[in-house]
Amino acid sequence: FMLGEDYVSMVCCQDEFDVAILVALREAGVTGRQSGELAVQLDIDHRDVSRRIHRMNKRMEQEIGEPVVDKQGHKWRLIAKLRRDFAAEKGVEES
Repeated sequence: FMLGEDYVSMVCCQDEFDVAILVALREAGVTGRQSGELAVQLDIDHRDVSRRIHRMNKRMEQEIGEPVVDKQGHKWRLIAKLRRDFAAEKGVEES
């Protein structure tokens, strides 16, 4: 099944900062972003970024059994399934 961005936001995000992290990671694509880059972009502490991502992953794992964000090296990025689903959803909306 396909996970829509609205559904993922509703399940894993508690406030506007969580939504902003999700949007920033969607925009970053496959390359992802470091905690420090996200912190500067969102004007929050870099430690808060990691904590928020871990909480978002925990909520999503409880809901569907898998996280929404993974860490590759020093960068956070959306899992491949979400990148595909979000891209497909956006393509449908633009048509």
